[in-house]
Amino acid sequence: MILNIVKNGTDSSSILECVRKTFINSKVSIKTDYKISVDIEVVGEGGLHSLEGLKELEYYFRDYDIRIW
Repeated sequence: MILNIVKNGTDSSSILECVRKTFINSKVSIKTDYKISVDIEVVGEGGLHSLEGLKELEYYFRDYDIRIW
């Protein structure tokens, strides 16, 4: 899955660490670093990710700052 997260003044490496804390059993890496957002790729076994993990990201980011594809 690819998460596009709006930076809102946060550096890309900090955003990456937040996603890693949420999806601890997945490979998490920066796919593309844009000026105002960053694409984070999350690859896990089986290819599926929990909705609970996505809800947990709301703790770090406002829900409208995260796009999934």
